[in-house]
Amino acid sequence: MKYIYIFLLAFVLMAVSMVSCKEQLTETVYSELLATNAYETESDAEALILSVYSNLRGAGWGAYYEYDYMMLGESGTDTYGLDDWDPGNQPMEMGTYNNSYDFILNLWDGAYKLIGSANFALDILEGMPIDDAVKAGYVAEAKFLRGLAYYDLAFNFGDVILNVGEGTGNLPLSPQADIIAQAIKDFTEAIPGLGDATTPGRASKGAALGLRAKTHLNAKNWTEAAADAAAVMGLGDYDLLESVEKVFDVANNTANEWIFVLMSNQSSPTANSQLGWFSLSLGYQNGGWGRLTLAEDFYKSFDMDDERRALMGNGYQHGGQRIVDGKFRWYALPGTPEYAPLAADPTLDLFDLTSVTATKYLGGLDRWTYRSLGRSGINYPILRYADILLTRAEALNEGGDQTGIALLNDIRSRSNLTPLVGLDQSALRDAILDERAREFFMEGHRRLDLIRSGKYIELWKANLERKYPGEDFGYINESKIFFPIPQKELDANDLVGNEN
Repeated sequence: MKYIYIFLLAFVLMAVSMVSCKEQLTETVYSELLATNAYETESDAEALILSVYSNLRGAGWGAYYEYDYMMLGESGTDTYGLDDWDPGNQPMEMGTYNNSYDFILNLWDGAYKLIGSANFALDILEGMPIDDAVKAGYVAEAKFLRGLAYYDLAFNFGDVILNVGEGTGNLPLSPQADIIAQAIKDFTEAIPGLGDATTPGRASKGAALGLRAKTHLNAKNWTEAAADAAAVMGLGDYDLLESVEKVFDVANNTANEWIFVLMSNQSSPTANSQLGWFSLSLGYQNGGWGRLTLAEDFYKSFDMDDERRALMGNGYQHGGQRIVDGKFRWYALPGTPEYAPLAADPTLDLFDLTSVTATKYLGGLDRWTYRSLGRSGINYPILRYADILLTRAEALNEGGDQTGIALLNDIRSRSNLTPLVGLDQSALRDAILDERAREFFMEGHRRLDLIRSGKYIELWKANLERKYPGEDFGYINESKIFFPIPQKELDANDLVGNEN
C-alpha cells in the first residue's frame, strides 16, 4: 500500500548533530541509518514510540483525531443540529459526501499513517539492544495504537487493507471480520506489556482492555465485551468523577475517569485542540465555527434536572456582550424553559436558536474572556470510564441479563437523575442507547452506536426530515452504513470498493 509508511527521523538527525568532537573523528557512514544504528538506547525507543502517538493528531488542523473524527461520528446522526457554518450543505450531515470528501480522507489517511508508524516502530524495536522488559512495554504501546487504527477502519469502512508489516506494494482489501480480528489480536498482545494507568494520553492495561471491550461490543460479541468491561472495572484504576461538568474542566484532564485520550495542553504549541472553536457558535464565547451543534428534539429530551444540560448552551448572553439597538443580545431555543422569561424581557434583544451549542469543550474557561480555544487544554475523549459501564450494561442486556441496569443507573445518578427500574430487555436496550446519546454527545460515538443498534439509517433520516421538511432523503439508505474507500486509494492500489 503506497500510503501506509511514514518515517519520522528528526530526532535521529538531531542526535547525530550533537555527538562529541572526539566521536566525530571516527567517520561513520549513515546511509543505512534507519535499520542499523539509529535506535540503540531506551531514549531512542521513547522517541520512536512518541512518534507513533503523534499520528493520532497528524499534521495541521483536523487530521484524524482532531475534529475530523468528531464530525464524522456526530453530524450524520439523530442528535445533530444545523451546521451554522453551512446549513443544509454540509456533506456529512446531509449524506451527500463522496469518496473524495476531506473528512473521510483524513480518517483513512490518519489511521494508515498510524498503522505504518506502528509497523515501523515494531520492526525497529525488535532489533534494539535494550532491556527486554522495557522493550516489551514499547512493543505493547505500538500494538495498542495499531489496534486502535484498525478498530476505527473496521467499523467505519468495513473491508479495508490489512498490513501488519508485510510490505509497501499493492495490497488487496481484507474482509471486515479479519480487520476486527487484527484489532482484537493487537489489543490482546498489548495487554501483558502495558502497566497501570498513569497518564490517559499513554496506553495502559485498562485502555487495551477497554478498547478490546469496545471492539467486541461493536462486533456484537456480547459475552466477550461484558467480560472485558468487567476486567477494566476490576482493575480499580478508574472511577466516575462526582460531577459530569468536572469531566470537561481542564483542571481534571488527567482524572481517572479518562482511560485513553488525545491530550491537549494550554501552553504547548503542538498539543492543542480545535474542538472548542469547532463546536461553539453564535457568540457563546465571542467566537467559534458552529459545526458541532445539537438538534432541537435532542436538547428537549433532557430532563430539567439532568446536570448534563449545563454542557450545552441555551438561554445565554453573547460572550462579547454584544449590543443590538441598545439592548444586550441573548440567544435561546423556542419552546424550551429558558426561552419564555427571556422573550418577556423588553430590555433584551433575543435571537431565536435553531440548534443548541455544545459547550463541553470550553473546558471550564471563563467565556467572557476572549482567548484562543485552540489552547483550551481539553482532552479528545477516545475512551472514558462511563463508556465502560455502559458497554458492560449493554453487553449483559444483549446476553439476556438485565442486571446491567445498575451500571446505567450509576451514570444517571451522577447526573442527578432517578434510577430506572423494572425494564425488560427491549426497554433497557432503548434506555441504554438514549443514555449513551446524552452522556457522550459530541464525543464521536453516536454514529457507531446507531449502526450497532440497527437504527442508524432510520433515525438519521428522521432527523433530516425534521430539520428540512419537504426534502427527499430517499438516498439515505443502507449504502451509507460504511464510508466509501477514498478514490485515491482505489486508483493507487487497483482496488474495487464502495464508491458511494
